[in-house]
Amino acid sequence: MSIGVGATAQGVALAALLVCVAPAQLRALDSVAGTAGPVSGLAPAPAPYTGLDLVTGSDYAPYTGDDLPAGGLVTELVRRAFAVGGRRYDVRFMPWKRGYDGVVAGRFLATFPYIRTPEREREVLFSDPVLEVRQLVYLSNGSGMDFHGRKGGLDTDRDGAAERGDSDPLEDFRGRTVCQPVGHALPVELEAMVAQGRLTRQTPSDLGACVRMVATGRADALVTDEFSGAAAIAKSGLADDIRVSERPFAMVTLHLVVGRATPGAEATVAAFNDGLRSLKRQGVYSQLLISHTVQPPP
Repeated sequence: MSIGVGATAQGVALAALLVCVAPAQLRALDSVAGTAGPVSGLAPAPAPYTGLDLVTGSDYAPYTGDDLPAGGLVTELVRRAFAVGGRRYDVRFMPWKRGYDGVVAGRFLATFPYIRTPEREREVLFSDPVLEVRQLVYLSNGSGMDFHGRKGGLDTDRDGAAERGDSDPLEDFRGRTVCQPVGHALPVELEAMVAQGRLTRQTPSDLGACVRMVATGRADALVTDEFSGAAAIAKSGLADDIRVSERPFAMVTLHLVVGRATPGAEATVAAFNDGLRSLKRQGVYSQLLISHTVQPPP
């Protein structure tokens, strides 16, 4: 059984919100993300620019994008969380792999949003979860593949590994082709299947290209979170050619990451975590989720 993507895609709208920047960067950032009035309780004293930028990628609505209001939901949350402690950073948009590699090498301070994987754990420090979302399997209508999962979906541990019952839901992927954009991570179980030759992987440049490959049958499936998947499918206009599995693949968390070798990495993550907790206590976190049309947690 599967359900259409129309209901999932509904309501993925974007709203222009506050961008917290240092005065020296204000003019440059206005042309990228726009500005709005201040939010009560979030006006810390200006802090000097650190010389290192935050970096993220585009084409990941509603989370990040240089064409989204305020740079997207997670861009907004990251800027706000740092601003609580008086830290002001520029945000640069570039290809995902280039940005991530730059963070690992210390050329940039941090990047976002990223899912935990064992490989990334060796290279970067992870913040507290910025968001928790369902990971769904998007299927081509031209493919005979389905994803049955198991009742209640898959429970995912902190390293992204799924705990499975008697039946193995990954058998649905055997012999199939999965699409994974460059810079995005496959679930670790599917990564292992690729390494074993049990699953074929296609790696186009962005999420939109994966949507088109699934819609035209060049790939059987795309595994990504519910909100970015819905936004990419709505943008493509190919909703009639794609199905969504009735059961989720997993629940995953999205994080800000800082290179382990970056000076002050632990302090940067701690400052971000403190700011994120403040946003939640003040109710700003839930307000931003609503403004970017992502359902707040119960």
